[in-house]
Amino acid sequence: MSDCFGTIYPDLDQLQFGATVAGKVFRIRVTTLGPGHRDRTLEVDQREWENCQRCEDFRNCYDFSTAKLNMQQALARV
Repeated sequence: MSDCFGTIYPDLDQLQFGATVAGKVFRIRVTTLGPGHRDRTLEVDQREWENCQRCEDFRNCYDFSTAKLNMQQALARV
């Protein structure tokens, strides 16, 4: 298992307005532009995505990364 296992998506717990949060493949940034208005940016590193797909642990890593993301989203709604 590689060091990057489970890090395809950014860690949403690290999200701060105005700062980029990066996973191995996806990066997000949320900037406040005033009351109730936010600018959201999503970047995808296509080269890293292709590297991930070549990894022998890709399916397990993808599933685990997705499960982590789903749990972070669920916890944010509590």
